[in-house]
Amino acid sequence: METIINLIIKGSNIMPPGHILRSFAERFGESINTEWFIEDEIYEAVFYLAEIEHIARFNAFGELLDTKTNLPLHLIKPPHAAEAAKVGELMNLIEINRNGQLFYELIARDKALIRYYLYLDEAGNLLEKRKL
Repeated sequence: METIINLIIKGSNIMPPGHILRSFAERFGESINTEWFIEDEIYEAVFYLAEIEHIARFNAFGELLDTKTNLPLHLIKPPHAAEAAKVGELMNLIEINRNGQLFYELIARDKALIRYYLYLDEAGNLLEKRKL
């Protein structure tokens, strides 16, 4: 079994079935640098749109399950920024769209440089927090 490091270095070499490729192209036709991965019959595309990294996951039928967008930190919304500030410095901001419902994954670090994962809903309510 290949390690994630090997996949990053060598690429995925996965080519999803045509119906999944068509579903992807209908939604993200302007994407560039697309790499495909598969795990447990879920196809994952990592790609760029307008110089921003995205991840889209599709089931075996080609139905979009969710998308993740790696947002620039300056786009953080005030309620999410407030939760991150409780920990310390914001390091990463990912917006997740599941059927139109938005969630956010944040990584923030405290003064001791300990990183924390924060999972919030659209309103900024903290759903999960754990030390990384």
